[in-house]
Amino acid sequence: MAEADLLTLGHLANARRRHLHPEPVVTYVIDRNINYTNICLSGCRFCAFFKAPGQDGGYVITREELAEKIQETLDLGGTQILLQGGMHPDLDLAFYKDMLQFIKNRFGIHIHGFSPPEIHFMAEKSNLSVSDTIQRLKQAGLDSIPGGGARFCATTSVPKFPPINAVQMNGWR
Repeated sequence: MAEADLLTLGHLANARRRHLHPEPVVTYVIDRNINYTNICLSGCRFCAFFKAPGQDGGYVITREELAEKIQETLDLGGTQILLQGGMHPDLDLAFYKDMLQFIKNRFGIHIHGFSPPEIHFMAEKSNLSVSDTIQRLKQAGLDSIPGGGARFCATTSVPKFPPINAVQMNGWR
């Protein structure tokens, strides 16, 4: 099936969910997307969000702003935050670990964060494997990683909108 209207797609998705998880329980999270920076080297052609290093409007969130956004989320019944940013050339792994520890020490909230390209960038910048980088982020408080933004491509395919720093499948190990 190449195309489906929204109702058909929803019906098919629900049927697949029931097949995989027959118990009559559906859960959800209330979360907030927090962009810790908009400075990024990637230059994805479809991203209207990023700023190049040195470009006007670039920022890195302060701890005060971060705390305010998380508290607002909790006050509204939120249970999770999604941390996203980009491939900031001046932020090292210590920055990300400190940010995670700040959140975990101050708030009881699930941290879902960092796209696969962000993690790959952190790993390369830190001269670590992706696995070691993820382990260090988890030790600092990361609870889960989103799948969105992965843009993984087999080396035989050509992505339609490749970022400058596209992550190939063999780089995600």
